[in-house]
Amino acid sequence: MLAGNVNANVAGEQIFIRGDQFDNQIRIFAIEGNIRIAGLSGTTINGQSQITVENSEVVTNNNRIGAEFFGGLRIHMGPGNDLLFVDGIRLNDLSVIYGGTGDDSINIANTDFFDTAVVQTFDGDDSISINDTQVTDALIAVTLEGDDSLSVQNTTTLGSAILTTGNGNDAVRLVSNQHQGTPQFVLTQNGDDTVEIVNPIIGTTTLEIYTGSGDDNVSGQLNPESIAGDLIIAGQTGTDLIELNVPNLVAGQVSLRGFEFNREIVFQNAQQVDDGLETFVQPDDFFFVADFVELDETTSLSAIDWLGSYEFSRAPTGGDNFVIEIYLGGTNQFPIIGEFQAPVGDPIATFNIGDDANRINTGQTWSTTGPERDIFSYSADIDFTLQAGTQYWISIYSIASAADVDNVYYTLAENIQLDDVNNGAATVRFPGQAIWTPNTTAKTHFTLRS
Repeated sequence: MLAGNVNANVAGEQIFIRGDQFDNQIRIFAIEGNIRIAGLSGTTINGQSQITVENSEVVTNNNRIGAEFFGGLRIHMGPGNDLLFVDGIRLNDLSVIYGGTGDDSINIANTDFFDTAVVQTFDGDDSISINDTQVTDALIAVTLEGDDSLSVQNTTTLGSAILTTGNGNDAVRLVSNQHQGTPQFVLTQNGDDTVEIVNPIIGTTTLEIYTGSGDDNVSGQLNPESIAGDLIIAGQTGTDLIELNVPNLVAGQVSLRGFEFNREIVFQNAQQVDDGLETFVQPDDFFFVADFVELDETTSLSAIDWLGSYEFSRAPTGGDNFVIEIYLGGTNQFPIIGEFQAPVGDPIATFNIGDDANRINTGQTWSTTGPERDIFSYSADIDFTLQAGTQYWISIYSIASAADVDNVYYTLAENIQLDDVNNGAATVRFPGQAIWTPNTTAKTHFTLRS
């Protein structure tokens, strides 16, 4: 369709922009201390290629913002498949940006809204992208009917934020945003929607994500240290799935409602028990290493992943022969050391994995003495529920066969550093003592999945 003509004028403290029924493409940006409105791909502005907002002012000492206007934007792009860019400017009053019917794309970057910002599209497959932007009051971004995308990245909201998509198969992406105001909501409506959330910084407020009816998926990466408030994620009717990588989750930080919770918990040893785990060994016929596990919510485990190698680089000719044991925890006494936390009694669950673990050669090797050893990646299915607030210990070891006598020296490993002799894991044969005792050089690293 024709590119059309866009009408623009300044009245009082507002910049008014209105598109026509054609496919308008415009850019609002800063140049030489002024705000300029330019047409793209043949679109004209008041019949010209571009106009300058005369009463805009330069912003100095700012590598994001080049000019500001002491009012706000009032934009309605109208019908058509429209494209709008807003880049490098500052607005100091309420700004309202509307698309119209058609497949519209609204892109805002390097912009400050020192007031409320409203961005809305209507029917059509629309896209809203907000990047490296600051909103001091409310941010309201809304798409209506259609298969829409809504992306907010590297953006700070000091007031409330409401991000909403309508009916359709929508995609919402939130990456490295600071959510400091209250309330903060993400709402998707009917349809098979996806929500990706990566490393949010949540102040003392609450960030709440609700997906509507349909088969929805929420995924991403969270850093609990950046969550001072709470994160609530909830689904409704349909088959909903959440896949989040949340290391060292603190109780109450993340609340999940109506989802199948696929959880990954990575444990690394040689840390203090107060921080979640410790490593102890049980030298017997084999050299055992167990890691302390205690969660704040009941979690059903379905699999465990780990890395390992053998004394000689080759895998055992007779196949792997793994056993995974889970113990309840308590305290133990040892001369000189005194009282410490440790597994107690016999295992409460034993999984004789044998050669059924999925083994993949990672292509990496390590060596502190003797030949370089191939590092293998393993994954095995287990079925066990960790009750909330209960101390467990998990041990993985290998039983050597007579045919593999050269490979009995088995090591559990994670990112083994060649220059760190203590960064290996544990051998499997260490006869002598019959109780669990502390050992800070034996290391186990594994991932639990539910």
